[in-house]
Amino acid sequence: MNNMQKKPEIIVFAGPNGSGKSTFTEILRPSQMDYINADEIKKNLKCDDLEAAQLAERQRETYLSDKRDFCFETVLSTSRNLDLLKRAQEMGYFIRCYYVLTIDPMINVYRVKARVASGGHDVPEEKIYARYDRAIVLVPKVVAVSDICHIYDNSEEEPFRIFKKRKDLYFYDECDDWQRAKIGTLTGISDMERKDLNHRV
Repeated sequence: MNNMQKKPEIIVFAGPNGSGKSTFTEILRPSQMDYINADEIKKNLKCDDLEAAQLAERQRETYLSDKRDFCFETVLSTSRNLDLLKRAQEMGYFIRCYYVLTIDPMINVYRVKARVASGGHDVPEEKIYARYDRAIVLVPKVVAVSDICHIYDNSEEEPFRIFKKRKDLYFYDECDDWQRAKIGTLTGISDMERKDLNHRV
C-alpha cells in the first residue's frame, strides 16, 4: 500500500445497553461516513428486529469486503462484532472505538426504563444485566483490536473519559469511581501514563 493512501476506517460506538452510546454517536459520527444501524433499517423498511439486525450485518460484511469506510453502534457483548473488527484489522482497516459504560448496571436499567417511557425501544432487565457483564469482560479485546480507543464513564450527567489508547500509547484519568488499578483491570493494560483526558481547569 502506498504510504500516501488512506487506510479504510471503521468507527465503532460500543458499550452496554443504556450506557448512552446513541448520544455519543449523534455527536461524534462523521456526517460523511456511512452509518449502518439496525434501528434505522427497521424504521425505514418497516421490518422486525431480527430482519433489521440481519440486514445490518449483511451490510457491514459487504462494506468490509469492499474495504469501504463505515461506522456502527453495538453492545459488543458477544464475539460476533468483535470478530468483524479483528477481520477488519487483518485487512488493514484503521479502527477507532468510542466505548461508553457506567459504573453500575442498575444505572443502565433505569435509563432504559426512562427511554421506554419516552417512546424508545425496550430491553428486558435480565438482558441488560447479562449483556453488561459479558460486555465488560470483552473490553480488553476491544482495546487490543482498536488503533484508537476512548473509554468513557457515562454514569453522571457529564461523561468522564477514563482511558485513551493511541496506537501503542495508553493514557488514563482518575475519578472517584475509577482509579488506575480498576482501569487497568477493565482494559487489560498495566503500562499507562496518567493524563488529564477531560480538560479540567
